[in-house]
Amino acid sequence: MAENYLNPSIYVLTVIVVGAILFLLLLKSVLYINEFYKELKYLNSEIRRTRGGERKFWLYKRRRLWLSLIPFVKY
Repeated sequence: MAENYLNPSIYVLTVIVVGAILFLLLLKSVLYINEFYKELKYLNSEIRRTRGGERKFWLYKRRRLWLSLIPFVKY
């Protein structure tokens, strides 16, 4: 008679692999958010520094940065 159970080491390996994947996703998210806010800070400083037509350009760039949070819009 065959018993249907998995070896406990399979559970441990599964937990380790899933944990590693979650850690990498979290790390990638943190790096992306950090880069996003660095770019936003730069754009805001340029907006404060400029006037006229050049300021419209920087406002456009900031708008594109915010839209880049939508997955199918490129910055």
